[in-house]
Amino acid sequence: MTQIQSRPPRLTPEAWAHAREDFLAGVSAAVVAERYGTTERSIRRRAAIEGWRRSDFLPGRMAPPPPWMAGPKTKDEEIEIDPALAEVDEAETVSRFALLFNPNPRSLRNFAFRHAAESAAVDRPQQAVAWMRLVQLVNNADLRLESDSSAFRDIDHVRAAYLHRLNEAVAEDRDEALTEEARRVDAASPD
Repeated sequence: MTQIQSRPPRLTPEAWAHAREDFLAGVSAAVVAERYGTTERSIRRRAAIEGWRRSDFLPGRMAPPPPWMAGPKTKDEEIEIDPALAEVDEAETVSRFALLFNPNPRSLRNFAFRHAAESAAVDRPQQAVAWMRLVQLVNNADLRLESDSSAFRDIDHVRAAYLHRLNEAVAEDRDEALTEEARRVDAASPD
């Protein structure tokens, strides 16, 4: 046998007016629906379509959210609360700038080790392990870099030779021009 679901009866305009008054007075949608013999969804839908707004709900009266629900503070807000963070931020900026523009294995190793220690201190073991892996990689690379590197690469020697020849050519041209100018001056001067 099939079950036939009966729809709740349609409310008259008078019933909707009373339901609206109850809803605006603060009665929950579930209670209004039960009181007038309709569904909660119908009440909520009609309230949304017709823009029913409860008088007790004023957005200006809402309490601020608890600290754990508030969004994260910006860096400037944090520094305003605790001015000592400005020095920490400056040190971190200098450290990152040095890594970016003057990288060397020692500073990278120190940077990675410092981050590993910070991660371990705040119970982030996976991040601490990742940073320590970077420390190990830098150690291994540093040993190879020291043994394989010289002050200048081969291409630097090629550039230096090219610049040396260019300077010699410019000097020869300059000397020839000065010599030619001296001859003209000698020829033009009446002795």
